[in-house]
Amino acid sequence: MGKKTLYSLILVSVLLLGVVAAGCIGGGGTTTSPSPTTTTSTVVKTETQVQTKTTTETKVQEKVFVRFAGWSAGETEMKNYQKMIDEFEKENPSIGIKYEVITQMFHENILASFGAGVAPDVFYVDSAWAPIFIDKGALYPISDLADKSFIDKFYPFLLEPFKKNGKLYGLPKDWSMLALFYNKKLFEQAGITKPPETWEELEQDAKIIAEKTGKPGLAIYLGNFNRYVPVAVSNGAPKPWFEKPEDASWFDNPVVKETLTWYINLYKVGKVDMENQGKKPYVVQPGDVGAGWLGDAFGKQEVAMVISGNWMIPFLADQFPDFKYGEDWDIAPLPAGKSGRATMAYTVILGINAKSGHPKDAWKFVEFILGPKGQKDLVVKAGQTLPSMKGFENDPDMWPQHKKTLSFMSQYDNVIIFLWGPKSGTLEGKFSDAMAAAMRGEMTPEEAIQTMKEIVQQELSG
Repeated sequence: MGKKTLYSLILVSVLLLGVVAAGCIGGGGTTTSPSPTTTTSTVVKTETQVQTKTTTETKVQEKVFVRFAGWSAGETEMKNYQKMIDEFEKENPSIGIKYEVITQMFHENILASFGAGVAPDVFYVDSAWAPIFIDKGALYPISDLADKSFIDKFYPFLLEPFKKNGKLYGLPKDWSMLALFYNKKLFEQAGITKPPETWEELEQDAKIIAEKTGKPGLAIYLGNFNRYVPVAVSNGAPKPWFEKPEDASWFDNPVVKETLTWYINLYKVGKVDMENQGKKPYVVQPGDVGAGWLGDAFGKQEVAMVISGNWMIPFLADQFPDFKYGEDWDIAPLPAGKSGRATMAYTVILGINAKSGHPKDAWKFVEFILGPKGQKDLVVKAGQTLPSMKGFENDPDMWPQHKKTLSFMSQYDNVIIFLWGPKSGTLEGKFSDAMAAAMRGEMTPEEAIQTMKEIVQQELSG
């Protein structure tokens, strides 16, 4: 073999080693969709035949599915969420979102799903239920996933119910406050020129409207302790807080006894007693007028007034477009008591399951929904409720109805976050059951108050 031949073989060998090395470096990596395996064969002939085979394999990234559970304030909210989910999946093709709506006993059902090992990855948690979920270890600390700079964009007062031992367990998706919604045309027919300024005027206007128009003046829910609290606090009662059995003494406060009796009798006297006397009621619950909830009763113009939150605004716009804000209906602050005005503030987090198999993927979805784009599109533009992230107060896309409710903030002496203590959710449900029984006339207001005291003592006795 001559020198030239030998040099040629050496050169070919070096080139072939380079081809092999190049094939190995380029062969790794993951994509979001499958692609076929490619096989390349290179054959070089000199005096000795050499064959090299380079194989490139593409691994397939599996799609992760994140289950997201919430309740719904109506068809409008569900449609808005599905639109945002579609956008998220388009931007994140490796993550799929399974949206589940639970219509009844939401928190109880979520807690039960943990026991069965089938809890969703992301789910709503109301401020009143937050302590229970945190104590049960059901929530992944959001402070372990989110940057502090992102957390600092939210209103601090909305974060308080979701903190414990230096950890933050969720960020609010939005918030709402109670306001008085009233039908301007029914008011005009009844000769009433302005919304009620006090709780006493609220009841009196309801009576006048029923007498003059034949429509009930006010719709309320049976029970619903949280809707009663502004009445108590605006009349001088302290904010309710139940952490130990002795806190049941809140119900011994004379203001609480007086105002709770008044609130129960709105329905007991305004509906039950009136019908027993053969008269038209001036207070009803939604079901009494063939409605599913307060927004439905108000939108159908079956009642003149309801006390509800910002979540009712998009429902009315979507389901009753001919019932025009400003022309047919308007919003006013809650009536005042003897000690000023008070309202309730409601907020809900998108909690992440502490046992989720995909916490980072879940957080990516949560961050999308709660971030500036989500707040702008889902909350501000869609008019869903009020944005929980700072900086949107004067956004030109904010609906005028929501801007008006925000303008009431300066009139309130107390804005009360829906939280009564570590067992707020349980207490709220049991308080409401006792109140509802009294409203239906199944027990007296005094018996209901005593029952509520006993509930606190039993639930917090250890």
